[in-house]
Amino acid sequence: MRVVILGSGVIGVTSAYYLAKAGHDVTVLERQPGPALETSFAN
Repeated sequence: MRVVILGSGVIGVTSAYYLAKAGHDVTVLERQPGPALETSFAN
């Protein structure tokens, strides 16, 4: 299955990891220049 994850915060990256580990074709889209720059920033 092909899956698109919107956002590379903690939840997005974790979801992508486990979906890829299960054999899915995963693409992560992020609007910022790097991961975890919005809601995960100050955690």
